[in-house]
Amino acid sequence: MILEARAVDFSYDDGTRALDQASLVVKRQEILAILGANGAGKSTLLSTLNGTFRPATGNILLDGNPVSYSRKGLVELRSQVGLVLQDPDDQLFAATVFEDVSFGPLNLGLSVSQARTRVLEALAIMGIEALSHRPTHLLSFGQRKRVAIAGVLAMSPAVLLLDEPTAGLDPKSVDELCETLHSLAVQGVAVVIATHDMDIAYNWADQIAVFARGKIIMEGRADDVFGKSGFERDTDLRLPLIYQLSNELRNSGLISQDGDLPRNVPDLVHQLRSHRS
Repeated sequence: MILEARAVDFSYDDGTRALDQASLVVKRQEILAILGANGAGKSTLLSTLNGTFRPATGNILLDGNPVSYSRKGLVELRSQVGLVLQDPDDQLFAATVFEDVSFGPLNLGLSVSQARTRVLEALAIMGIEALSHRPTHLLSFGQRKRVAIAGVLAMSPAVLLLDEPTAGLDPKSVDELCETLHSLAVQGVAVVIATHDMDIAYNWADQIAVFARGKIIMEGRADDVFGKSGFERDTDLRLPLIYQLSNELRNSGLISQDGDLPRNVPDLVHQLRSHRS
């Protein structure tokens, strides 16, 4: 465990209760997908996990220790827990890509040389080295998303929080981004994705947490969560398409009855061919 929300409450100034005794555990080397309908509280939870919002009650714990909301405590939290917003234009502000990605490391007090190394590494991870001196206002939406993520990665966070990271991206960009996030998780970064994309969550996430009415109502491995009776009724979400198809094929005896269901098209095709032969 690296990050935890423990019985957290948060309400907005108008009285809207966004988090209601919400609890969540984030583990290293794991992709956690937080699913939920609009207004469920997913974005509020992410902002609470990185200290943007302070809970009215409950605690956020980093490495098992309650977060301090002093200036020093918040700097420590945000150096370890990076948040990537849904709209990159809410995050980018510098004239060029290199300047924008440099801001975080320099703000941490790193030397120019150290910051440059961090920036080049982050740009390489996101595959945008060629954009380093491009004006940010001339980038495509997908490129701006990658720059926003690079800006957070340059801080070398232990936890990467992403709010709807695939929204607005074309299919090729979605696949590339998910591959990058998977690689980061393998390298030890805890990756948390708040998303409406059920198929992305099913394909890539190690753990699923379903958020509704300000709290986690289901969590666990993908097959366990999506296999719960009444999932769609209780969550206002649809089941992933691959899950529905794979489950129907298994029930019909057309793929293996053993092990986990296929979670993507290549795995499903492989099981169909293997079972047929």
